[in-house]
Amino acid sequence: MSIKTKILLFAFLLTFGFGEVIALHVFSVDYNSLSQENTKQLRMQAASDVVPVSAMTRSRNNSNEYAFVFSAVQNTKIVILNEETGSNVVIKPTAEAPAEFQLPPFFLEELRQAVLGNSDRLLVLETNTDLSVRNATSISASNLSLRNGTNEQVSLPRFLYGPKENVREAFPLDRRITNIFLQRPRLIPATDNPEILRELAQLEEEMSYFVFMYELPDGSKIIFDENFNKPAERTAVSTGSNLEFNLSGNLTGSAHAATLYALNIWSEHLKGTVPVNINVMFATNLPSNVLGRSWGTPHFWNPDTETWYDPALGKQLAGFNYAPTQMDIRLEMNEHFNWHFSTTTETPFSRFDWATVMLHEITHGLGFGSIIRSDGRYVYSINDTQGAFTDFPCIFTRQLYQGHTGANLTSFDATQRAFIIVSDLLFAGSEGSYLLAANNGIRARMFAPVEWRAGSSVHHWDPSVNFETFMTPSIAAGQRLHRISDREIAIMRDMGWIIVENETNIPEIEQTPRTPIAFFNFMGIKLGEEPTSGMYIILYCDGTSRKVMR
Repeated sequence: MSIKTKILLFAFLLTFGFGEVIALHVFSVDYNSLSQENTKQLRMQAASDVVPVSAMTRSRNNSNEYAFVFSAVQNTKIVILNEETGSNVVIKPTAEAPAEFQLPPFFLEELRQAVLGNSDRLLVLETNTDLSVRNATSISASNLSLRNGTNEQVSLPRFLYGPKENVREAFPLDRRITNIFLQRPRLIPATDNPEILRELAQLEEEMSYFVFMYELPDGSKIIFDENFNKPAERTAVSTGSNLEFNLSGNLTGSAHAATLYALNIWSEHLKGTVPVNINVMFATNLPSNVLGRSWGTPHFWNPDTETWYDPALGKQLAGFNYAPTQMDIRLEMNEHFNWHFSTTTETPFSRFDWATVMLHEITHGLGFGSIIRSDGRYVYSINDTQGAFTDFPCIFTRQLYQGHTGANLTSFDATQRAFIIVSDLLFAGSEGSYLLAANNGIRARMFAPVEWRAGSSVHHWDPSVNFETFMTPSIAAGQRLHRISDREIAIMRDMGWIIVENETNIPEIEQTPRTPIAFFNFMGIKLGEEPTSGMYIILYCDGTSRKVMR
């Protein structure tokens, strides 16, 4: 029986995936870390007959990317050098780096403006750790700022930083790229058939692409993902009274209306001052057993709270859009799938309900999901010191616990976390939290089966929960649920979202006394003492936090 036939027979279950769990730290980037003596030696080696010039395989594709294949990953450095000035960028592969290194146009232009400066040509060198040159090649720098074959300028990302009252822009000279990650979009399969899931996992790996970590002048960090920087195929339409959403993409007709309907459901519960930018596209090139794919969210790291935030939430806490050239949520859905778009009629058993799927994916985009990997480490690591990652959790992970009474997940080391997330004993609900109050005073079980399921484990409620929800790992064809559970609203509130004043299904709670260790404003700036008025965040000794409005 062919795979295609199997798909037609077994495609009765949509298995949700979450795109943030499969990024690998593959390169570290340093600006001008080489001495003048080092750069002189490199230029002399590159000019000698000993070094095989152009031995590195180099190709330039239709996207104007330079792709280099180097001879080894271990004990290797890649140096991009301005021959005239000696300005340099050193790119160090990690043990998980691929053998091919791509230089997209924006990356080269970013480096040119930030550190390399103007030059007719740039040297690209593959060296050993002692800077002895293995291979060398050069690329033309005269048209780095232009897209291939056009006079259109390459677009660089824009980032803003600082307190809301004094927002500044971080230009290339003010910021730096510190790390490069290899990330895969997460396919949303239409079946939980193990054989098909394995094939899709391989396909995801083939679709891997690079994302870049920027450090801004205030120490904050933002992930830049070119897939979130694509121009919208359609003018954005704003919707939502309490939390505004800007929907762009190529949806039309009933699909567009059903997506606006789902966005408005969330807007009935959450408040915000910064619009959430979401791009939803119909795709024609997805496999027939895939309902769609979601792209990894470009996270924001706050150095004061040492916590990652999804952009939709992070921007609300900041009070402004600190990455105006990027989307907050991006999805591609299979145009050829058997969707049910109506928001007023029952969903046939042979179709998947579009609004239910949209509500699920929007909830992930608003912050419902961890950045933890199967090995217990977090996806985005700030630096690489002697091979050991420095781990920082996201705000969602700070809501997770071992068992009904165990410690917060962030209090364990990576090895211990790796055990907990496959123990079937992962729960959510901090002491004194809104989630605990909404769930009858007990923690809510998370999906943590003994066999790790990439994209599903940790990021969903367990199917055994006793409340109605669309945030379990899968949904059957014909299933329709257009109501957000009070548990989802409660955990959003625990993470920092503000809910509408007339929300009645989340009880007000009396906070159990805990020991506060720090106070922050909504920009994450540490305060000297607890304010007597206004809005602020308390960080407790157990790693949890609470939003306060006086």
